[in-house]
Amino acid sequence: MFHPSLRALSPVIPRNLFNVVVCGGGIVGAASLASLQQLRSRFLSEISREDSTAGHSVYASRLSQLLLVDSVPRPQYDAQNVMHTLRTVSLTPVSSKLLDNLGCWRRLQTKHPYYRIALRHEQTNSPLFPKQNRPVSYFMSYLLGGNEATAEPLLEFTDLNRPLGFVSYNAEINTELINVIEDHQKLNDANVAKDRIVFGSTVASVSLPPQDVVDGALGGAVLRSTSGEDLLNFSLLLGCDGRGSSLRELLATGAVQHDYAQTAYVCTVRLEHMDDGNSCCFQNFFLNGDVIAMLPLSEDSANIIFSTTAARARELMAASQSDLVSELNGRLHAFAPKDIPRILGVHEGTVNGKQVRGQGTFPLRLNFVLRPYSPRCLLLGDAAHGIHPFAGQGLNLGLYDVCALIEVLEKAIRSGQDIGGVCAVGQPFASEMMLHTGSMITAMEGIYTALNAAPSLSCAGMKVLQGLPLVSSFGKQCITNFSSGGLFARRHSDCFLLL
Repeated sequence: MFHPSLRALSPVIPRNLFNVVVCGGGIVGAASLASLQQLRSRFLSEISREDSTAGHSVYASRLSQLLLVDSVPRPQYDAQNVMHTLRTVSLTPVSSKLLDNLGCWRRLQTKHPYYRIALRHEQTNSPLFPKQNRPVSYFMSYLLGGNEATAEPLLEFTDLNRPLGFVSYNAEINTELINVIEDHQKLNDANVAKDRIVFGSTVASVSLPPQDVVDGALGGAVLRSTSGEDLLNFSLLLGCDGRGSSLRELLATGAVQHDYAQTAYVCTVRLEHMDDGNSCCFQNFFLNGDVIAMLPLSEDSANIIFSTTAARARELMAASQSDLVSELNGRLHAFAPKDIPRILGVHEGTVNGKQVRGQGTFPLRLNFVLRPYSPRCLLLGDAAHGIHPFAGQGLNLGLYDVCALIEVLEKAIRSGQDIGGVCAVGQPFASEMMLHTGSMITAMEGIYTALNAAPSLSCAGMKVLQGLPLVSSFGKQCITNFSSGGLFARRHSDCFLLL
């Protein structure tokens, strides 16, 4: 089924020839198309400021026909649907800046800031351990949790002046990005571009040139929908089709892969009142490998991401409301009753006439494509890399991909190079992706492995980082700058998406 598309008004390019085809209408795919529209408008805005308009008109024409395709229906966020408020994302300040420059941020109703991150580990913080077996000091334990729990965080990051990040709903971001795309076309460049957004359809039978191209052979594909098939040609195909990417299989590129043998159970919960406005992200690690994160959504709600075995995840899905709440409080609130808020209940609601609980599961795997490009094709977001959710970086890395790609494309277009060329776009983009994604995955995998393989040593190291003033101040500043996207932003400070 076709969603009402952006109207095609330019007769210059045939209907089935597109400059860029975006395969996947999720957040990364929608952000990619919105960014391409912004780049085109940027070229067009320069025409009125320059004596010579020909060059900038040519620049804009290189992006005059864009297509976004996804097999699912068009996203329509409903705040009352408990399944729409199930999947959340922790956005770094850099990601929020990018979404703001795309015109999406101001439209979001849920973008709850957090100013503190607190990490605890069963090795040192568990209220279940006998006191004589707790290798940790009790400094501040009374303040945060009383005598029943070793409550002081193993490691925490705090910035009272500006948020460390924001928590938003995936479905709301996705919907608003699609709205931005449609509104941008109507208000800005409807007379110079012919863009299409097609949901309920698939891109199939993709063919790519066997070697690098310089204004040579185009890529081809078939657009399949309920109304039939259309042949497509394109200069560049962006694979934003998620972890199960069919385009990744087509590229047959090498990848670093690892099955965590875990499943993430997610749900949204109601909380007791917190005097700090619920402005902290909590992360609890366990000796059996479980990881539980509590992400604040509002003053009285949070999202739970419980990484555990597949069998345990199934048990949580089937548990009664009271048993589930008891289990979650025992793994979170009990560690620090005066710091981690008590869970009152798991959200429930009516979906399609049925009473359901807002919960779900998804498998956890590491995936990092070593060569996310071929002639006329690039992979972005989860199609190119996936990481354990404890890092809270998955979508942020995808948005960084978009930013890096737009910067590479702008340089290629301004220098007259083929936007589908490996040398002009593919390799430079892959190098940028390796810098921001490869380094993050390496760091997070190191931390995750250490916490599981050598918890005593890892906890001791974190205690040093937390406890020694000079080491703590410098070390935490470096970690925060890295994890919040500060290093990425400095490297791409000239990109208009981050200005």
